[in-house]
Amino acid sequence: MKDTQFHTAPLWLTTEYLEPVLRKYKKDEGLIITKLVIKPATAKGDNYASVMTRIGVDFILSTKEAEHASYIVKTSHESDPFTAGIMSKYDIYKTEMLMYERILPKLTELLKEIGDGDKLFADTIHVDYEHSAIIFEDLARLNFVIPDRLAGMNEAQAMITLKKLAKMHATAAVLDERMPGVLTKLQRGIFNRTTKGFAPFFEGVFEACADFAGECPALGAYYKNKLMKLKSHVMEYGTRSFDAYNGDFLTLTHGDMWTNNVMLRYGNGSDGQLQIKDILLIDFQFSAWTSPALDLHYFFHTSLTLDFKLHREDELVQYYHGFLAETLRQLNYEGHIPSLHEFCVQMELHRFYAVASSIACQALLINDQTDEADFNTLMGSDDRSYKFRHLLYKNKRTQESAIALLPYFDRKGLLDVSD
Repeated sequence: MKDTQFHTAPLWLTTEYLEPVLRKYKKDEGLIITKLVIKPATAKGDNYASVMTRIGVDFILSTKEAEHASYIVKTSHESDPFTAGIMSKYDIYKTEMLMYERILPKLTELLKEIGDGDKLFADTIHVDYEHSAIIFEDLARLNFVIPDRLAGMNEAQAMITLKKLAKMHATAAVLDERMPGVLTKLQRGIFNRTTKGFAPFFEGVFEACADFAGECPALGAYYKNKLMKLKSHVMEYGTRSFDAYNGDFLTLTHGDMWTNNVMLRYGNGSDGQLQIKDILLIDFQFSAWTSPALDLHYFFHTSLTLDFKLHREDELVQYYHGFLAETLRQLNYEGHIPSLHEFCVQMELHRFYAVASSIACQALLINDQTDEADFNTLMGSDDRSYKFRHLLYKNKRTQESAIALLPYFDRKGLLDVSD
């Protein structure tokens, strides 16, 4: 059973706070809230960087018509100084507020310019810089659901996600031409040149993977030694993969593109079978101006099954590239549109991001032992944190991934310390 009672709602989230917000959103100064229900919106282990709260609101309009609505309120860890101290260096709350208030609506407008009615993101209700909070539509009320992070996405889910991601990347590249200097300032992805705050997590999980490799007959001391040597370099190499190479196609990336940051909606197909109908992208705290290859590596290695990673990456990249290039052409992008081959080269140049995503991020994101799953445990240096990070490599899917992918990464020279 999922533990959903792991945080309390912000104290300021009251009827008195919400009433003027809804009056503005509904364009009705006479709106009166009659009932407010507040509860957690995520389970433990589903979200580490923010507090997610679902609010149910009953209200009466000036017309005396009664309505009920449900919204999601996303806030910072304001009551936890340890978490807030690390996250503030990544500027995640300001980044996401800027995304929802100014950038995502403009990306949507660009698609409308070319007659593309595809909806990529949830509608923004309110952005509050004072409380580092965002209120947006509750997609669950529109029958959207989060995919199973433990199982990974299937082909249909992956393909529609890549299509939406390609359109986001294309519209962002064009928006940068029309609004120079705004998107390029976003430079604080998971790896960046400003802070290495996540080093305890990445280095700790690389060590856990090394210890697993040392005990695994299929891997052994060879891989343990390589990973232990690589451990102290992972933050620098990860940051280099974030850096742009000469000739790269650059755009605004999602920055945390994995299963739980996508919402899916299903419906009956013509054959009466349940089929995926739509997806929306959510959670833009780590959005950054860099190569879109990073989003793809992260998505592939946190959210897809092993078969996709080993045998079908080229197919997925080709599918994504088709939508990227076509959307750029339709929007009259003035920069160079990379050919498929050029983009595949770009994927290789940034492939260390796949190593970090696979060894550390996937291990955390598909973890099924969530009793100790909180940010302090991830980032700590005590025995509790050590045990939790090693617990990640008790997961069978994580173990299978390491057994299959460590030799693949090694053959590409990605486990070698080069300086």
